[in-house]
Amino acid sequence: MTAISLVFVNGRIRTGDVRRPIADAIAVSGRELALVGSGAEVRKLAGAGAKVVDLRGAAVRGVPTDAVLRRGAPASFVVLESGDGGKELIRVIDGAIVAVQNSK
Repeated sequence: MTAISLVFVNGRIRTGDVRRPIADAIAVSGRELALVGSGAEVRKLAGAGAKVVDLRGAAVRGVPTDAVLRRGAPASFVVLESGDGGKELIRVIDGAIVAVQNSK
């Protein structure tokens, strides 16, 4: 596995897993999701070199919209300000942040 490059914490992530339908953190390794889980799990896996983004409770949706966010899935998703219908704050495609909308 490629080293963890990006970590997103304090979000609301639908996992598609009936045992754990909601997670709050994502670790990105290369172009894939290395882990979708708790903030503690993701930070432990990431180590000191990863960039950490605090989502401040924002919802995360897969791209395309029906994509399931789980380990091994493509690291393509959007972060939304308020639920699934909110304003897009961050867009990640293939493991890279490609767009950021600053909001106050």
